[in-house]
Amino acid sequence: MSRTILRLKNVSKRIEGFSLQNIDISLKAGEVHVLMGENGSGKSLIMQIVSGFISADGGSIAYMGETFKGKKLQETLADNSIYIRQDATMLNMVSISENIFFTKLPYKSKFLRSIDYNKLNAMTRELIEEFNLPFGVFDQVNRLGLAQRQIAEICRAYISDASIVILDEPSAALTEHEKVILYKMIERIKARNAGIFYITHRLDEVLEIGDTITVIKDGKLIGTKRTKECTNRDIIAMLSSNYFTNRYPKLDVELGKQIYAISGLYHSNKLLDVSLELHKGEILGITGLAGSGRTLLANCMFGSTYYQRGSVSINGKPVSIKNAYTAIANGIALIPEDRLSESIFRYLDLFENIAFSSLKRFKQFLSINSNFLEQSVFDYIARLNIPTHTNANILEYSGGNQQKAIIAKWVMSRAKIFILDEPTRGVDNAAKIDIYNSIGDLVKKGAGVILISSDIEEIIGICDRVAVLACNTIVLNSPIKETTKEEIVEYSTKTMGESNAN
Repeated sequence: MSRTILRLKNVSKRIEGFSLQNIDISLKAGEVHVLMGENGSGKSLIMQIVSGFISADGGSIAYMGETFKGKKLQETLADNSIYIRQDATMLNMVSISENIFFTKLPYKSKFLRSIDYNKLNAMTRELIEEFNLPFGVFDQVNRLGLAQRQIAEICRAYISDASIVILDEPSAALTEHEKVILYKMIERIKARNAGIFYITHRLDEVLEIGDTITVIKDGKLIGTKRTKECTNRDIIAMLSSNYFTNRYPKLDVELGKQIYAISGLYHSNKLLDVSLELHKGEILGITGLAGSGRTLLANCMFGSTYYQRGSVSINGKPVSIKNAYTAIANGIALIPEDRLSESIFRYLDLFENIAFSSLKRFKQFLSINSNFLEQSVFDYIARLNIPTHTNANILEYSGGNQQKAIIAKWVMSRAKIFILDEPTRGVDNAAKIDIYNSIGDLVKKGAGVILISSDIEEIIGICDRVAVLACNTIVLNSPIKETTKEEIVEYSTKTMGESNAN
């Protein structure tokens, strides 16, 4: 029988407006313990306690059979755990090698703290070759997409000596191909008798890699079961929700005229001759592996990254999208992949974040019609089921509600072309339904939506057409009704030689 690494008994913690109550949970050596529950249910708060970041208010915590308390407990947990968060938190201006091996840097001289870069690069190259990782030894983090950064973060867990590994939504930004890398690393981590807490909203992952599942709701433990004894129906019953019955609400909207098109788009050999068109009332899905250029394409279409060659037309008329201001003026909105650093105003509240892009609409002479503005903001808050807390900073909301606030901001601006880069990444299933419904409402009112996603089931479930990025260009552009998941995966993994042959 596997040794118990960690045991929490009757653990409680109260923070402003929320409390964990009598949490009993354990982690065994070589186990993947899956945690599920809606955003804001308390999963991450429990993991902050487990990682030693914060202390519990009550209850007991035992590590390797020994109960610790106070500062000694937090130090023990911090020394023996690694927490890979949903939003990659790496050092942007240094190489992948230095990020991955930051706590295990090889030194020529420990006294002088001079790094042995030859050895460091060799260690990274060996890791890249072992797992066929989607980046190079000398790549800088600030030039990588979120999926590539997420894989690099997971590498940190793989090479660590931690006995407690916490993975918070590690697959949210990954495609099926990249998940294979993740699952292979998880098996290797289990093999060295570490235990893994794995937070996810994906039902398919629970039965594929989980050994135990615990469901948390409103700070309370709903139940814990061995996955061998569970079916999808059992897990849904534990989650006590009916939002799985229609995971992808899709409206049948008649497509109209072409409202947006790009032709021959080129950027620094990373995007080659990319051509796409979007019609009124259409949801166009774009997918591809990490490093395929999905986010780069989104930024080029929005003007936040300028392309070297190619043309753009809106409603059949050529336009030059040189910057984000030009894009917004032409009715284009972008919801970026990394919402924390690129989309929300961290020091403003929910109301201010939503209102920011629409202030011009409510201008009345030299001031803002605050009554009309407030009424409109709260209308969009209600439409997207966003809870309101008086004067609460946007960072106090769950990831799902932050994402809904960003969508509300752009919908309220009356944009007509929406580029959504991983809009449901890391949000719970109930929030996903709200986001899908808001997308449906957009196309029903005549907008066009470009949905960039690593989740092929999401692409198939919500989109009218799919475009696959591989080999720096579009290798498949097909109506959803005329393709399959298997075909999309096959095209996503094409090599440059295969692409040229077609």
